[in-house]
Amino acid sequence: MEKQIILEAVCPFCHHSLMDGSVRIKGLPSVHLKIRSEENIKGNIYLCSAYECFEHQLDIPIKEKEIVSLCCTHCQKELLTQETCQVCGAPMAELGLAKGGFIRICSRKGCFNHFLSLEEKPAG
Repeated sequence: MEKQIILEAVCPFCHHSLMDGSVRIKGLPSVHLKIRSEENIKGNIYLCSAYECFEHQLDIPIKEKEIVSLCCTHCQKELLTQETCQVCGAPMAELGLAKGGFIRICSRKGCFNHFLSLEEKPAG
């Protein structure tokens, strides 16, 4: 049986959990974020909480290769960073992890670049 790493995401700003047990993907609680399209259409995205699983659910249409804005469902702060994707050049979004560390994901639909760190970021 293949082992899975299950990520429990939190907002890097307000530290509230981003997990949603009411929307399950692959039988697991999803990571719930607010999403805004390039046309300023707002909605919700639910990401699979298993690392390396790219399944998700959206309640708004997003075109392939579109860059989206991702925000915390609690404090509404935008999660995009100054770091750009080394694959496609789009901004990376950052989510904190409940047990420490962070994950960065590309904000472009269809790009699956991501980075996981189980260490805390240096202060400053």
